[in-house]
Amino acid sequence: MNVSSTASFRMLRRLVPALACLAMLGAGCTQQKVPPPQNEVDKQTLETDSLYMARLYAKWDQTVRMQGAGPGQERGRMSIDLADDTQYRFLKNRLHSAGSTPDNSPHLFRRIEKLRKERKDGIPDTVTRKDQLTSTGTGPARDNPWCGHVLPLKDEEDADSLVAKFEATGLVTCFKGADYAYVDVTAFATDASRTNLRVLDTRAEEQYAGAVLETQPLDLHLKVGEHELLLVDSLSLAFNETTGEAHLSYTVAESSIVALGVHQPNINTMYFEHPRELIGSFQADNAIRTCLERGATVGYLDCDYTTGSKDPVTGAFTPFGKPFTGISAVDAEATKPPYGSWLPRRGDYWEPANGAFDPSHLYVAMRGRHLVSMPTRLCTIDERDSDVSVILMEQGGRCTAGRNTGDPVLNGGLPFTPHKWDDYSPGILVLPFDGLADFGKDCLDHMQNVRLLIRSTVKATCHQIGVNTAGQQIIRTRTQPILNLDFRNACLAEGTKVTKADGSLVAVEHVKQGDKLLTNGRGVALTVTTVSRGGESKPMVKLRDERGGEVMVTETHPMVTAARGLVQAGELKVGDALLTRTGTAKLVGVERVPYTGQVFNFALGTPEELASVGPEARTLYANGYLVGDSSMQSRLERQRKLDAREVLAKLNGAWHEDYRRHQARR
Repeated sequence: MNVSSTASFRMLRRLVPALACLAMLGAGCTQQKVPPPQNEVDKQTLETDSLYMARLYAKWDQTVRMQGAGPGQERGRMSIDLADDTQYRFLKNRLHSAGSTPDNSPHLFRRIEKLRKERKDGIPDTVTRKDQLTSTGTGPARDNPWCGHVLPLKDEEDADSLVAKFEATGLVTCFKGADYAYVDVTAFATDASRTNLRVLDTRAEEQYAGAVLETQPLDLHLKVGEHELLLVDSLSLAFNETTGEAHLSYTVAESSIVALGVHQPNINTMYFEHPRELIGSFQADNAIRTCLERGATVGYLDCDYTTGSKDPVTGAFTPFGKPFTGISAVDAEATKPPYGSWLPRRGDYWEPANGAFDPSHLYVAMRGRHLVSMPTRLCTIDERDSDVSVILMEQGGRCTAGRNTGDPVLNGGLPFTPHKWDDYSPGILVLPFDGLADFGKDCLDHMQNVRLLIRSTVKATCHQIGVNTAGQQIIRTRTQPILNLDFRNACLAEGTKVTKADGSLVAVEHVKQGDKLLTNGRGVALTVTTVSRGGESKPMVKLRDERGGEVMVTETHPMVTAARGLVQAGELKVGDALLTRTGTAKLVGVERVPYTGQVFNFALGTPEELASVGPEARTLYANGYLVGDSSMQSRLERQRKLDAREVLAKLNGAWHEDYRRHQARR
């Protein structure tokens, strides 16, 4: 909702039914209570409390930089302490200004009051308890809290050199969703000492039974000035009634109000050599893809980056070879699709900063530079900081990079190298980065379809030649999104027998490019165009049926069920019936088992074959079970999104009344 532009409209909308009630006095007309317009919120109190929050955040952030984040905390996101009367008042007034009140959102305010009472009584808050979950397929990893909260801020070009143009949004994302989520973003102008705030604009959004929520952007056009700074803050809330999880957090971004002119050397931008799409640009909506632990060694599976082993003597890189030592980029020119072998690109290889590659971690190769214009080269760099987030767009959740890898940049996310001044452009500060961003163990279970958000902030004190002053403080913040990013993992265990076109069985490790595999009970066969192999650090899913059949697959491998169609193996339960070559078979065992062997997979179908049978035919029989090929994983993720139930069917009953009143307000 656009808080600042809809207050007058809401006031008019409320007057109409009220006047109708007066005209029909005595006819039994009633009117639901409605939220107060924004001008009924004490603006002075809200601005004073906003200043208090900004100062509190600055102190908290400095402490976290020096001492590290505590339980349930992460850099850049301060938890709201409802036992603090000012924070409690701030939160309620921000909700009121967005149109949410105890009358139209009764359960929301009951949850807030319950949390406040727990905090005042000294009971550990739900965020701290629930954010300690380990990643078992049912929750995020220990280092990655249930909900992530980020504040993208970037400046943009404008033809007017006297105008600074910015865009900011507030974003909250919760792993596997939340019953209720709220996020806002408010922009202020403030003086260098941050003694007062002037509200520029605000947006707020709320959502029921969703996973990712982002406000409409604030488009800010500000007069350039040396004596003011742009301060943007964001408040977010989320609740899961079933698990008892709660999320309340606050974050801030700042920038000097400097124009980024079209024809001027006022630069604040990031250039990325990596990650980027290196191969497969001919495919529609192609992703920047990292193949983790396994991928195409023969054929074409669009792996821009892969894990593998680098020989310390010869320097040769073997994709998906063990022991894993790092990640390499593909040589797109040498690796010709649709057939061929995956070849590494010379010079584009990265190892973890600590030298120990952990295949259970999610790594992203990062190389580029942040370019920042400064008034003069007589600047002291006081601070450079960064935050890199992976956001799972469909299932929700956030992971952050570089928190425990010994990064030299204030625990930031970008692998910065020493900064320097540009040789050809006076006043341009160059902040290079080159290395692996480490998102930690089991980040979001390595799921696909993610958005990468990178924020870099530079703070400096600059002096003028011949002027004896305290210096001008410069703050430049830049957020850069990288979209359409995913990671591949779905395979069959070594020794699994697949069925060839002639009905014979062959172990997966002996399947070759060009072989034809049976895809269904009607005798249709498709050509193997890609052979993938690698390892698996997570437990495999071992399935047993009532007839004695058995197969072992990775938890994301697509399986075909009799009742639910295509599902990931990790979602199967005892009693589910799978399709086999001889009919259906009911599962009597579903267990996770450690595995140290190789895993294999295939892409099926030439363009000519797929034109006649369709992409849904890309299946094969594995130990007699009908399963999907490597292309099915991304298709399954899209299908899961399309099969989402209606909001009320997904929403916990405690939130139904709030949702109905929310719909009435809209």
